[in-house]
Amino acid sequence: MPGDARRKLTLRITQYESDVLANGLDILRILAEAETPLTATAIAERVGLHVSNVSRTLRVLMRSGYVRKPTYHSFAPDVGVLALAGSAADRLPAIRLTRTMVQAAARRSGLSASLAALHNDQVLYLHRSQPDGATVSGVAGGFPLHRSVVGLRLLLDLPKTRALAALARAARRYGWERPTPTTPADPAACLAAARQRLHGGILRTDHWDTPGDFALALGVKAVGHPALAIALDGASPQAAEDSLAVLRSTATALTTILEQDP
Repeated sequence: MPGDARRKLTLRITQYESDVLANGLDILRILAEAETPLTATAIAERVGLHVSNVSRTLRVLMRSGYVRKPTYHSFAPDVGVLALAGSAADRLPAIRLTRTMVQAAARRSGLSASLAALHNDQVLYLHRSQPDGATVSGVAGGFPLHRSVVGLRLLLDLPKTRALAALARAARRYGWERPTPTTPADPAACLAAARQRLHGGILRTDHWDTPGDFALALGVKAVGHPALAIALDGASPQAAEDSLAVLRSTATALTTILEQDP
């Protein structure tokens, strides 16, 4: 086979393998986010592929233990997804190294403290701590993006088109509740209002989600690590300036410890 033809064939094979991997991950994401098991046809409609392609990918995922069939025609995530996520979480420095700092921020401020990342339209809470030390780690999704101060702070670092698209996807997933009159009415209004409330790198969305609540978030950018943000929210028992100082010092400490990780 001539050299040019061989290179073209190699490129086509590489692209095919890349597409298969991307499709498999997309199918796993759709199944993980679905409230009930889905048929291959329903998955195909959501992922934008022919049902035969989806069925082939599902068979591979089933053999690997990532997908199961609770009924003859439906599919759902299997325990392999949980094992993969658990193993990965234990090795992520952003989770492994930061728990005590988030707990300290909650204790010092008297507020809930959250460290999060953003994946597409989902807020990934690495840690969420209460002032008494109670902490939940590794929670993916489940909360509307337009009501999450830490999610919105991460969103503000994205290009406008990507940020609006993420808000629109989140609205389709979770709806668009407006628990207070301050809550923006739609994605465009939400992004505009958040930008107006961003000062010195800190986003404040007081009363946006809960009447009377204090909410602020600051980005954490460490070289070699995903973009993160740290947030404090709740009914503040101390002066706003004190909470701002806790937020800034925690963000600095998080950046330092992450950049020291090899």
